[in-house]
Amino acid sequence: MKQNFKKAALAFGIMALAFTGCRKEQLNPALNNFSESEIQALAVQTETESETAEIFYDEASNEIFAANEGISVDYLVNAEDLDANENVAGSNSSTTSNVRNHSFLRCLKDLKLEDDQIKKIRIALGEYKDCKASVIHRARAIHAALVAKYKDLAAEQAKLLRAEKITKAEYEQRMARLRHAFQKELRELQLKDKVNQALKDCHTKFLRQLNGILTDRQWKAFVNCYKK
Repeated sequence: MKQNFKKAALAFGIMALAFTGCRKEQLNPALNNFSESEIQALAVQTETESETAEIFYDEASNEIFAANEGISVDYLVNAEDLDANENVAGSNSSTTSNVRNHSFLRCLKDLKLEDDQIKKIRIALGEYKDCKASVIHRARAIHAALVAKYKDLAAEQAKLLRAEKITKAEYEQRMARLRHAFQKELRELQLKDKVNQALKDCHTKFLRQLNGILTDRQWKAFVNCYKK
């Protein structure tokens, strides 16, 4: 009887320790809040990059356009880019190279990921792609419409320059104003369509998934690389 009581007490003690351990793991607000604040900071950084995309003008085509169609390169990452060989020639090789070298993927390659982690990240990237697919489509449609609109405006200025009705300096000033107007209108249309917020939400969700896949050491290294 006494022996059974000791066994029961021991079992109860082990269960109590396990329960306490689980409670401690769940109630770790300092770590969770800190990770979440890092995730939010990274999401804002990417959102800002998207909002301040550089605007270019191609004189040969008279097209004014934004880098990456006004979409941050971090929003363009897909699961295929994790394994893609950018040295293989193809129609998408330059795009793949741009994504791998300038997105958050560059911060994953030196983390010495385990095979299981890579598998989980690939799944998370697949979900990320599905989340933002329709938003990317809307963002590209907005950009394409603006490119068409401003192409006519730019062509008109080029025509005036060729006819010597304006000077080269005046032409460059007008083109600078058109690029600024393009950027402003692009931003306004993206806000109206809530493009950036939707992309930011998808990106934040992915970063939370990634945080759960990486070790503490890997996450810290990823965050430090991302901020550079």
